[in-house]
Amino acid sequence: MKHKATLCVCAAAALLTASAYIAFENNAIVLTEYEYHSDKVSQELDGFKAVHLSDVHGKRFGKENSRLVKLVEEQSPDIIVISGDLIDSRRPDPDAAYELIAKLVPIAPVYYVTGNHEERLSRELYISAMENISALGAHILDGNSEALVYNGVSVNIAGFKDSEYFTVSEARKLTSDGSFNILINHRPQYAAAYAEAGFDLTFSGHAHGGQARLPFVGGIIAPDQFFFPKYYEGLHRFAQGATVISRGLGNSFLPARINNRPEVVSVTLRKG
Repeated sequence: MKHKATLCVCAAAALLTASAYIAFENNAIVLTEYEYHSDKVSQELDGFKAVHLSDVHGKRFGKENSRLVKLVEEQSPDIIVISGDLIDSRRPDPDAAYELIAKLVPIAPVYYVTGNHEERLSRELYISAMENISALGAHILDGNSEALVYNGVSVNIAGFKDSEYFTVSEARKLTSDGSFNILINHRPQYAAAYAEAGFDLTFSGHAHGGQARLPFVGGIIAPDQFFFPKYYEGLHRFAQGATVISRGLGNSFLPARINNRPEVVSVTLRKG
């Protein structure tokens, strides 16, 4: 009897420890900071900072996302980019998206593209969500680009709504000669193609950091890339440019992250 009681206590302790670990891994936001050095960054653009959010999936970090907003605000970004899946198609809560956008817009210009989850919403909800997000002041990049002037220098910011297909020729039409070219697109598996198309820096998400990360192995599984994906987090450099992949903030069909805390990414441009 005493032995059984000890086992029960140990099992309960293990369960509580595991629950606390999972809660921490899924709610404690981590900030990842990169500096992107490139000869394409002019003296005027040196120090330009973008904060990158992705794959929120309707999750709230504190009341009206207060913890997330505070972390973004502390970075003093020049722009905020959101690379899709702000709304989750399985449990759509557009109000969470509206709350977040409303809090972010006063911090810095917000540039947003849809992910596969927004594209799966009912047509009525999709149209309504895009109208509301735009009305709140976010720039929705749906196969178009916008020029931002920073210290007298043009920054070209382009984006595609989510698609399973990507062509270099179509993407190249959104680049601008003489500008630093930024692309926001949901899917990271086309990272090399984004650079080939002429974009100096791309922001992507979708892979959820591999969902679970193992030491010395990395991410285990990602949409479209399946097991042991190549592009699931981090800054990936190519001859012509680079892609930054966010591990994302929320969850979708898999309910928990393991060794893979919700991530906010900060990228600062540096000359040379």
